[in-house]
Amino acid sequence: MKIAICEDDIKTQSLLESYLEEYPADLEWKIFSSGEELLAHIKEDKDYFSLYFMDISLPGIDGIQTCAQIRKRDQKALIVFVTDYKEYVYEVFQVLPFRFLIKPVKKEAFSKVLREAADFLLLHDRRLTFRIRQTMYEIPWGEILYLEGDLRKVHLHTVLGEYTFYGKLEKLKEQLTPGGFFQCHKSYVVNPEYIRASRETSIILRNGEEIPVSKSFRKESKEKHLQYLKGRWGQ
Repeated sequence: MKIAICEDDIKTQSLLESYLEEYPADLEWKIFSSGEELLAHIKEDKDYFSLYFMDISLPGIDGIQTCAQIRKRDQKALIVFVTDYKEYVYEVFQVLPFRFLIKPVKKEAFSKVLREAADFLLLHDRRLTFRIRQTMYEIPWGEILYLEGDLRKVHLHTVLGEYTFYGKLEKLKEQLTPGGFFQCHKSYVVNPEYIRASRETSIILRNGEEIPVSKSFRKESKEKHLQYLKGRWGQ
């Protein structure tokens, strides 16, 4: 894992770095003291991280604004907010944080988040394989927005584009279920990681696309989405 720590308090920086040094895995990390510094590094070096430990109360651009900028460039990164204030929880939903750590950060809590982040990234790096003519494709689960069934064909919508191939939506859904994917319509299976808003008759994705929720899948869709969010936030 490539990890970024964005924290202006020197003591907290040192504490988190000591936890990383003691963690029994091969990790790579960089430390930043402000949101501006982190964003400049990403822009100039095009150096992205898989996991961000982000203080919310930063000087200048705060942690929430910083993460909003990160999300424009990287939809897959995991964000862990490190904060003194639990009331911030309701202000950060748009950037979809992975977990929260309350200061002072305990080693056990920090290690638990690292383990869960590694498991999550490993799961979403699994590949969905399919063939188009003579070419085999392998698409990471974490890049899939949704699948759309069209008779004997499937339209796979990803963050990088669309693929159309022969297949059965039901079989593909079974493969993707461990990743939290769920069916919201007889012709649609969605990745909840990219849901921005859920309505009674439709789901709005983070890229602005809207997919339908049919009456027969309405209850199941709501339950699956809530179940995913609870797991995503470690509840």
